[in-house]
Amino acid sequence: MNELNKLLELQPENFAAVYDFYAGKKHHLPALSVLLENYPGRVFADHTEAPTLAVIWATGRWMYAAGDISTEINRLKLMVFLQTVVVPDCQQRQEKWFEIYTDDSDSWTELLKLGIAGLSVDRHMESVYEFNIERFVQLKNRRAAIPLEGDLSVAYEEFPVLTLPEHNRSARDDRFVGLTATGAVVKIRDKVVSFCKNNGFSVNNRYFIDVDTYAESERGKGYATLAAVSLISHYLDQGMLPLWETTHENMASHKLALRLGFEPVESYPVFAFVMEG
Repeated sequence: MNELNKLLELQPENFAAVYDFYAGKKHHLPALSVLLENYPGRVFADHTEAPTLAVIWATGRWMYAAGDISTEINRLKLMVFLQTVVVPDCQQRQEKWFEIYTDDSDSWTELLKLGIAGLSVDRHMESVYEFNIERFVQLKNRRAAIPLEGDLSVAYEEFPVLTLPEHNRSARDDRFVGLTATGAVVKIRDKVVSFCKNNGFSVNNRYFIDVDTYAESERGKGYATLAAVSLISHYLDQGMLPLWETTHENMASHKLALRLGFEPVESYPVFAFVMEG
C-alpha cells in the first residue's frame, strides 16, 4: 500500500492540529473528549501539521470524520483507512459493525454509501438536544411534590467509563481503567428497573447522558424520567449541563428529552457498517 494514500495516526502531542475540525458542534463532544484526553481513543489525519482530513475513533464507541473530501486523494485515504485499519481492528476484536458520524452533506453521503466490499452500510439521522434549565426546574418542582410510591427508590452508583475486556484494550486505554462516572438507578425493592448515567464523554461543563429502562413491561411508568431528573439534579449541583442524543426513529427518547426540558439543536447523519456473513 502506497504510504501517501494512508491516514496517519497522531500522537497526543499532535492532537491539537485537528481540534478546529470538531470545535463548535455539540455532537462532536465525544470527539473533543478524546482530543482533550478525557476519554480514550485514536486520532488519524492526512498530515500531522495543517491537516485537511481527520477521523477520531473513541475506544469502544464511534468514529467522527471531518474535513475536506472534495479531493480524490482524501476520498481515497478515507476508504483505504476503513478497509485497512478499521475492518481488521473490528475483526480482531470480534466486532461485526462500526459507525461513522459526519456532517450532513451530499459529499459524505455519496462517498460512504458507496460501501466497502463485504460490508453493508445504512445511513440514519440523529439529533442532539440542548438543555433548557428553566423547563427542567419546572418539571423537577412538580415531581418534588409527589412522594415516591411503595418500594420505589433512587440511588446513585458509579459506572465504569471503559467497559472493554482486557484483550480488546490497547496500552493507551489502560490509564482509563477504573475511571467511573455517576449514574442514578431506580429500584423496586432491590431490583434496578431503570438508570440514567453520564456516559463518560465530557468537555468543560457539558456531558452526554444515557438512559434506559431494562424491561419493556416497565416502560411508560415514569421510571426513566425519575432516573434522569435525579442524575441531572446531581450534576447541576456541580455546575454540569447535560446533552441528549438520539436517533430520529426513537420516538420514546424524543418524548422523554422534551419532557425533561431538552430542545433539539443539531441533526447529522450516522453511517452504520455491518460485516456480512
